[in-house]
Amino acid sequence: MTRIRPLALTLSALLLGHASAVTFTIGYQKGGIPNILKARGTLDKYAAQGITFKWVLFTAGPPLLEAANAGAVDFGSVGNAPGVFALAGGADLKYVGVSVNRSDDTEAVIVPKNSSIQKASDLKGKRIGVARGSSAHAFLYSVLKSAGLTFKDVTVVPLLPPDARPAFESGSIDAWAIWDPFLTTALQGTEARVLRNHTGLGRGDSYHLAPSAVLANAEKKRALQVLLAELEATADWANRNQNEVIAQFSDELGIPKSVLAVTVPKGVPFNIRPFRAADLAPLRTLAGAFQEAGVLPRAVTFGTQSYVTLPAFKSALATLGLK
Repeated sequence: MTRIRPLALTLSALLLGHASAVTFTIGYQKGGIPNILKARGTLDKYAAQGITFKWVLFTAGPPLLEAANAGAVDFGSVGNAPGVFALAGGADLKYVGVSVNRSDDTEAVIVPKNSSIQKASDLKGKRIGVARGSSAHAFLYSVLKSAGLTFKDVTVVPLLPPDARPAFESGSIDAWAIWDPFLTTALQGTEARVLRNHTGLGRGDSYHLAPSAVLANAEKKRALQVLLAELEATADWANRNQNEVIAQFSDELGIPKSVLAVTVPKGVPFNIRPFRAADLAPLRTLAGAFQEAGVLPRAVTFGTQSYVTLPAFKSALATLGLK
């Protein structure tokens, strides 16, 4: 008996640990609801209940979703274009949530202060920096189309934000299609001009995706439901506490408060909800536009295989047996 009891206890402990312990990796970008949640540290309390959340910062959506498809990330929040490019490239990801954008100023095509470029049609023949497959790439397409231009009329220079900023300042590119907080940082730091924002062009929402493998894993899916519920709670909190969001972002990211005082109000009201079938429509439109432009690796079909509609986030949290 003296041998059996410790062995039984050890086996029981191992089984319990195997059943509950999970590490869930969140891919995030500067700004947005996930970054606010990280800054608050709200998820730390779940470690005592067997769910450890790990955070990995990305400079843009496309590399984030590449990591998710490779199994290095369990969840990611991106703009409207990265998911389209990822699925067109064969990524096994599913949409699980959407955040509706209610601002026309979160992205823009900017030009140097003294540039001769005064309107979108002046971009013809110019070099434009943009992160390939990003929401800004989709926005640039709309800007060019509004002026009767296509990607063939300009030279698109694929640059992620850290490389695009020095290229913009040095004059290696004539214009830059970029999103916040990089947009406002550049405007304040270089006195650049906004050539065109989303006014009259429609807005791109933000989307939340997870690998299919995460949704097929009971423990990972449980962690995902926790995360989504906490993101919704964080959105509600952020709408009521903008000054605290600004202070936390400034400390966390080293971004000047003068920048955040501009970018944070643009996100209000922060929001997130489950993805629904109707949310496929703008993605289909975007995919068609990119296919027409000849920049997608292959055609992509959006349907029931592209998403899951999870239970309402906050109410689902109460059913998970967590404190």
